Amino acid sequence: MKKTALAILLGALTFSTIASANWYAEGNLGYSKLKTSGDVDKLSDSSFSPSIAIGYKINDWRFAVDYTYYGKMDEQVYSFTLGSYHAHRNDKIKAYGLGFSAYYDFDLNSALKPYVGVRIASNHVKWENNYEDTAGQTEYDSDSETKFGYGAVIGATYNLAPHWDLNVAAEYNRIAKFENAKINQYGAKAGIRYTF
Repeated sequence: MKKTALAILLGALTFSTIASANWYAEGNLGYSKLKTSGDVDKLSDSSFSPSIAIGYKINDWRFAVDYTYYGKMDEQVYSFTLGSYHAHRNDKIKAYGLGFSAYYDFDLNSALKPYVGVRIASNHVKWENNYEDTAGQTEYDSDSETKFGYGAVIGATYNLAPHWDLNVAAEYNRIAKFENAKINQYGAKAGIRYTF
């Protein structure tokens, strides 16, 4: 009986500690633009970009782990026609990452709270190259790699109700670098945060 009571007491203390620890969960929907630069075919495309995060708040600082789908590029690199001969090449790139962020909230003693943050991430990039022509030549190549990335964010939250905040932000992420080629992401997002 004493062991059961002790277990219940320890469980209650653990739960109360976690409950008051300022943990939060956040979900965002965004608009993302991926661009390549450097010694590579210049690609640029925009797409839908969702993300989810779990974080912990200490005073004016927040720390979070997130999963972010940056989006995809699906572009026709070139198309050539001469008489009945036609050739085209299409490139596709998809990117997502697991990141860790640190944010600083500026307390204005109001429901509106601006913030700035930095992020590091392990990003997974997958690409496909597809070439076809009317002479019967076809080439297909695909590969994927995981790369270190980093980024920055600026945004603001607005307290809607106890425990609930609206989040809006603009972000930049260097997703990957492959020798002389780089993939960058620029985005805007909005979402909801729930603090436990």
